[in-house]
Amino acid sequence: MRRLLALPLVLVATLLGPAVAADPPTSGRVTDVVSLGDSRSERAHDLKANAHAKATEGTVDAGQLTEPYKARTVNQDGRFTFNLRVDKHAPLTLQLREIRPNAEWGKAYGFQVKLDGVLAYVRDERTTETGGGPYTSAFIDTNDEAITKDGKVVVTIEGTSPQATHVTEVWAYSNLERLVTAQGMRTPDRMIFVLGQDHRGEAVYRERLDYLTAKFEETDDVKLGMSVLDYFPNRTPEQMAANYQLWLRLSREYGLPFAIESTSDWEGTPGRIPDGKGGTFGDVKYQQVLWSPQDQTGPDKDVWNGQRLDALLGDRYQPRYGLSVPNIWGNTPWLTWRNEDLNTYLEHKANDSLALVRPLLWDLQSQGESDRLLPFSTTLESTYWSKRAGAGVADNAYTTYNDGVERRDLYADYNPSTVAAAKAEGVVLDPTDGLDEAEKRWMFKNQSYPQQLFADVFYQGLPRERIAVNDDGVAFPRDSLRHNVHSEVYSRKQEPYWDGAHASIAQGIVRHGRPGAEYISLDDYTPGGFSHLQKAREFGRLANPNLENSVSGHAPDKTLLLRQAYVSGSRYTTIYNWQGAGSPDEVTNWVKPFMADLHPYDVVVDGTPDGEASRQASVEFTAGELRLADSIDVRVRRTGAAKPLSLTLLDDAGRTMAVRRLGANEVPTNGWASFGIPVQTLDRGTKYTISVTGENYTFPTVEGQLMHQVGLDMAAQRDRSLVVQWRRDAADAVANVSDDATSQDGLSKATLTAARAALAAHRYVDAYRLAIKADSLRLPVLYQVAAGKRALTPFPVSVNAPGTTDVDVTAFAAGREVSLTVRPRATGTAEIGLSGLGKNPKVTVDGEQVTPTQVNGVPTVRFPVTAGTTKAVQARR
Repeated sequence: MRRLLALPLVLVATLLGPAVAADPPTSGRVTDVVSLGDSRSERAHDLKANAHAKATEGTVDAGQLTEPYKARTVNQDGRFTFNLRVDKHAPLTLQLREIRPNAEWGKAYGFQVKLDGVLAYVRDERTTETGGGPYTSAFIDTNDEAITKDGKVVVTIEGTSPQATHVTEVWAYSNLERLVTAQGMRTPDRMIFVLGQDHRGEAVYRERLDYLTAKFEETDDVKLGMSVLDYFPNRTPEQMAANYQLWLRLSREYGLPFAIESTSDWEGTPGRIPDGKGGTFGDVKYQQVLWSPQDQTGPDKDVWNGQRLDALLGDRYQPRYGLSVPNIWGNTPWLTWRNEDLNTYLEHKANDSLALVRPLLWDLQSQGESDRLLPFSTTLESTYWSKRAGAGVADNAYTTYNDGVERRDLYADYNPSTVAAAKAEGVVLDPTDGLDEAEKRWMFKNQSYPQQLFADVFYQGLPRERIAVNDDGVAFPRDSLRHNVHSEVYSRKQEPYWDGAHASIAQGIVRHGRPGAEYISLDDYTPGGFSHLQKAREFGRLANPNLENSVSGHAPDKTLLLRQAYVSGSRYTTIYNWQGAGSPDEVTNWVKPFMADLHPYDVVVDGTPDGEASRQASVEFTAGELRLADSIDVRVRRTGAAKPLSLTLLDDAGRTMAVRRLGANEVPTNGWASFGIPVQTLDRGTKYTISVTGENYTFPTVEGQLMHQVGLDMAAQRDRSLVVQWRRDAADAVANVSDDATSQDGLSKATLTAARAALAAHRYVDAYRLAIKADSLRLPVLYQVAAGKRALTPFPVSVNAPGTTDVDVTAFAAGREVSLTVRPRATGTAEIGLSGLGKNPKVTVDGEQVTPTQVNGVPTVRFPVTAGTTKAVQARR
């Protein structure tokens, strides 16, 4: 599915102006935003550009989405300036959003940004772009009164490389931290521990839960949860129902919310399930078909369970084709993603699961436990069974089968259904003559196809949470599981590009889903991975639904992954195959350091000064295990009038990584000067150089070293990510609910109008929650009504039922008719009050006419109800 979005929401916000002017000074707010490349917005911000800074537009692809953009493009000698309104009384943060057209991923480029002529940001032109997504945001901070005192800042962007820079939007925030607080953006991360497969049983789960609850305590910033792998393609509805009830019982007993970890690959592969056509879904026609120049098995060995590969491929067959079996994973075949029969079966089984989740969620709501069930993900990794130059999948069992010859280069997938799908889009897949760029692009995007399939299934099949009606009034849902389905693509180098710039995380971007990835940034998996994660956040709240313990035996590597996800706005990480007490790789060794310290330091040189440097000083440090930094503190002592103080961070090749100038008002008289910089990745064991310069300052030293600290303010970086994500989450929720609303959903559409207005006014959380409310107001509108007489606002209907009752408004025309169903949890008499339909509306209950009586002037019908059964009520004027 390709989706071309309409007018960018940032442009709507630009045309409507900044946040409400009545906001008091120093309150957190968006003071201005410019949409570059749009002539009207550029004129409003007095943009001036030379001949090497062009307005451009185009589209970019990410996963299953195609999105338009407008931008200002600059390369070497290119320059443009514009004005932004700022709050003269508050710290200023600029968010500068770039776009990288797909063809430019992985290329080096550079530019710099000045604020009122002061250098504030540098991207060194020798720095290679990491790829992994089309959007990236840099945050630039200053509290320099010399820049903000006039309520305006002149922003200058200059290109420094032949390769172009493309800037799409720039936001100005006054006091970003307060904005995040005021809008209620802060949301905790969560560590979800997988207890095991769904067949392991209660004793195993209890043993693991006993360990977890004894070893871990959640914090305000990092919560805990449990999950079990649900092999739904291989389970009957009865088996799934029993499992879900067991997990719910344990969840309540141990006080941990739980996730149903839907899994359709690995042990969830339906390889032994009958396909209804005389075979099973493990048959050769459902498997990935591979091609390798080192495959020499031939037609008589290219056979699985008596089925010949040459019979499947026909004239296309040659001995270089093969399969993913035999393999070391119990000979589980890796299946193709494009077989219609297989996909239909997987959709059917996912819906079997969701049919059980629906009443489960509503029952939890009725007991005040709506947060007990955690979000879902898209069930599989989207992994091609592929290798390049010996790196990739564990294919050693096939090496034996292949007479001891390793398939060092494995290309996938050339199943006839995949080849046909490509051909339908004008691409001929043929590995025998090498892959051209069109074939590579198609194969790369194909990874997102199953992610989109399951995102759609879960979005449509997960229930909308019910509107609660009780003594506190009417409470609309503030969030919804169906709007929190995360993709689970395996983020690593793989087919077809096998480079860091085309990591699979880019294919976890889908409609109806939030970004997610089995995210591993370690260099042997995905070089540049942290940058990819920062790009994924541009598409909304993200998660890691599968962090495999075995990615590294070095605990700090996995602590790093948790920190990278946290600062990028992660909602949860699901931890697989974690080790308990007695293991040298015990899970506490790497999860606890993450949870315990949200402002860790990598380098600290402190103590009693024994010397000092004047006006200018530099120090070299070696990066340790932290490997992320956004703050550098330097001890200073002022010797005269207050002056600005500047810092530069260089890597071991002399490339500029970051610059920061503190205004005279930002520098202490005697103490630590704190330089916040855009978050940087540091390579463990690599040397970096800090240089500071400032007139009227000396810099204390210890044993000849500048006193300094290098650390990571995880909370501050997470705040930035949350701003990016709430904006996108709100925009996507508005778009998705708008698509779902029909001509009968007037109440929903009116609420969507309010959501769009909130988004344009930069009230991102309000906009998102209004979109969720609009989703609740689509017919049928679902209520959960407590015992006693309750009004179904905004409908002119009241309900009085024995105990908590589910009431669905299925049709409504103001002043003409209303239809609803009533399903109580207790037996007794229900009473329905019907206003707005005249004094004597025609009412039927289960098709039988019932005469209303007047109760306080309201036509009212009474009828007996039985717990767990549904009554249908229809009333017309």
